[in-house]
Amino acid sequence: MKPPTVYYATSSPFKRAEIDILRKEPLAVGEGADPTPIGDYCDLQFTNVATNEPLEISLNKMVDHKVRSAYRQLLTPCIVEHAGLILEKQESTGFPGGLTQPMWDSLEAQEFLERVGRPGEIAIAQAVVGYCDGVNVWTFVGETKGKLAAEPRGKREFYWDTIFCPDEFGGETYAEICEQPDGLARKLTVSQSAKAMRQFVEHLRNHGPGNLFANVF
Repeated sequence: MKPPTVYYATSSPFKRAEIDILRKEPLAVGEGADPTPIGDYCDLQFTNVATNEPLEISLNKMVDHKVRSAYRQLLTPCIVEHAGLILEKQESTGFPGGLTQPMWDSLEAQEFLERVGRPGEIAIAQAVVGYCDGVNVWTFVGETKGKLAAEPRGKREFYWDTIFCPDEFGGETYAEICEQPDGLARKLTVSQSAKAMRQFVEHLRNHGPGNLFANVF
């Protein structure tokens, strides 16, 4: 059976590269886990459609609005994603969360470390995937714990990959990991984005793509 087609609203070549790897990976890992490739459950197609992103600390609120704006233009089941860092001491408020990107764009890596977070500070990388079938919106949250690097490291300048060190890789930044053989695939074994995406695909497997007309009659 052909998997349902879902459009992914993103213009990022980095995200597209990650999805191209992830769609070939199993839905789940570990003993007794589903070994079926993610791409067998969901035919993800990329689209450059522009979306509206309100400034919110809450990534969930941002993504809910963002995926609705994508659906209004596409009129077909679609997903969006947004990610940010949450500093451990501000975990209760989720800061900077959805404000991470505008701060990053304004300050860039070194000043972001100097003004927003301290080197070595514990942080949570959070990604939220939003899915809209035309009737309902679901959000799926992935989180990866780590620390902020003392200085930007690595050449893959995708968002804050140069300053975030996941706990699983002994102090290396995401960007440094991606420079190694099969590094991008290794990143995806712990990535907050991959975790959120797997939750979405599992929802699709268990519940189907949804029915636009389910609540009409």
